[in-house]
Amino acid sequence: MAKIDQAAPHNDDPAALSDYTEKIKSQVLDKIGRPPRLHRVEVCRHHNGNYRVNIWEKLDPLGDFALSQRVHILSSYYLKVSDSGEIMKSNPPLTKLGSVA
Repeated sequence: MAKIDQAAPHNDDPAALSDYTEKIKSQVLDKIGRPPRLHRVEVCRHHNGNYRVNIWEKLDPLGDFALSQRVHILSSYYLKVSDSGEIMKSNPPLTKLGSVA
């Protein structure tokens, strides 16, 4: 019987990394505040502790009657996250929405 070599898990292997989606959402909303028409916070893991976070906002319906809900991205951030899920760096910086930096 042939011996099968098993490779060590690769760093970008989703099973080898922890998913900090809820922790990241919470940290982002704590920093920027909760938008009044928040639809959802979308967190996408990329590689090496990098995440993209999109803040989606509901728009007012067009006209008197609307069949579907209109949403758009209010803001978007590219984050560097530690191994414990803490945000270390953000581009652009996480500041309160509506505030001037």
